[in-house]
This record gives sequence, C-alpha cells and structure tokens, in this order.
Amino acid sequence: MKLISKIISELGGDEAHAITLCPKELAYFRGVKSVCELTEEKIVLMCGKNCITVEGENLSADEYFQGDFIVRGVVSRVSVE
Repeated sequence: MKLISKIISELGGDEAHAITLCPKELAYFRGVKSVCELTEEKIVLMCGKNCITVEGENLSADEYFQGDFIVRGVVSRVSVE
C-alpha cells in the first residue's frame, strides 16, 4: 500500500478520503460518514462534504467499519459531487 499512499500524496490528495476501484468487481472507500441509499443498482455515500454515487449491478455493502466501506458487485460507474 505504500505505492498508493505515495501516489495520493504526490497528487495532493487526502489519503483519509481515498477511493480504490477494481472495475466490474469492487470499490473501496475511506472516510465514509454515512450511507444515504443502498440498492442493487445504486449506492450513495457521504464522504466528508462529497456525495459519492456508485452504480452497477448486483451491488452490495460488503464491509463498513470505522469509515472504510467496500462495495462488491459489477461496479460500472463511480461519481463524486
């Protein structure tokens, strides 16, 4: 994970609010404050001041602990507002 930390740091990002995406398989989020919507096609998360929408098929909340959140399923799109 040192490589991911280095990349985030060099881009000026905040490692506490990072997203790791494995297309068509899963998405991992850090810094999640709450889950606003949870269906098999769409999951909406609040992460700081950002609203993150995950879209796809057969989505499920695999793990949610201390701000870390894992979505499993066919992840086709992630958007941040």
